[in-house]
Amino acid sequence: MEIAGRVLDALASTTADGPPPDLFAPGAVTWHSFDEVEAPTVPATFDSLRAIRAVVPDFTMVDVRAFGGEPGLAQYVVTGTLPDGSRLHAPAALVVHTENGLVTRIEEYVDSGQLAPLFAALG
Repeated sequence: MEIAGRVLDALASTTADGPPPDLFAPGAVTWHSFDEVEAPTVPATFDSLRAIRAVVPDFTMVDVRAFGGEPGLAQYVVTGTLPDGSRLHAPAALVVHTENGLVTRIEEYVDSGQLAPLFAALG
């Protein structure tokens, strides 16, 4: 499986055990286009996803298309049911950088306007 697909699988599962140990390099970071903030992928990104799922239990990524190469690329749509019953729908893309087969940086591109209802629900 392409590295970007493996990353999306790990993000989709967000188990209490954390991501697979053979996926992320120590010090891996995630950057988001909507806030231009770079944060540690482990644990910050996984903690954020757990917080989102506490508010949007059916939060998921659908229509996933992952492409191999360096960097790895993925396109997908973030969906879920917000607490007010409305639907979250936000097309997104990931760029996944690796070194020695481990993810060193994730760049997520998504429209902040489409995420605004989610951010409001998170408080």
